[in-house]
Amino acid sequence: DACNLAHRARAIGDAAMHERARVAIADLLEQYDATDGDGHAHPAWARPNQRAMAQSALGDIEAAVRTEAVALRYADTPRRVVVSAGNIADRLIRLDRADEAIDYIVRAWNAAPTSVPVMITAARAFYLTGQPAESEAIFAELAEIASLHGPDSDLAAALRHEHGLSEMAAECPSLRSLFDWLDAVEAGS
Repeated sequence: DACNLAHRARAIGDAAMHERARVAIADLLEQYDATDGDGHAHPAWARPNQRAMAQSALGDIEAAVRTEAVALRYADTPRRVVVSAGNIADRLIRLDRADEAIDYIVRAWNAAPTSVPVMITAARAFYLTGQPAESEAIFAELAEIASLHGPDSDLAAALRHEHGLSEMAAECPSLRSLFDWLDAVEAGS
């Protein structure tokens, strides 16, 4: 909730709300560290992962990248690799450093080759680095995975909420088709 408050404060430019969120987040991180990640099974990964999430919410994306890189060093399961590498890639894209994001995307993709968030992040990075054909190939693959085509799927959520996808649709016909599919699904709901 505190991170959501920080995101909202930044979005609307409310400095007082942002400060309340910063104080709440600092207190929560202190408690999280003191309890070794609330008893998390792998606190060496969880603590920097949560700290990076907080830094990102507060708007310090550079610090979030550095901190998540620490978490990635301790990622001991494919899921944790996907989370940390994917977070780093997404944040690098937000910092207009999509070329650097690709190495992290490859790490996440190797850990979870059919993860929709990883595939969407990869498509965005390729597009932003001047490789729209690579993006199109990813969207074509997503269009072929029938199990993803439900109104509550990860794919539908990404199409609804992922910033920057709509402008990519002009150069990625499969993405246009996915948006058409989502429009049809939502019209039928």
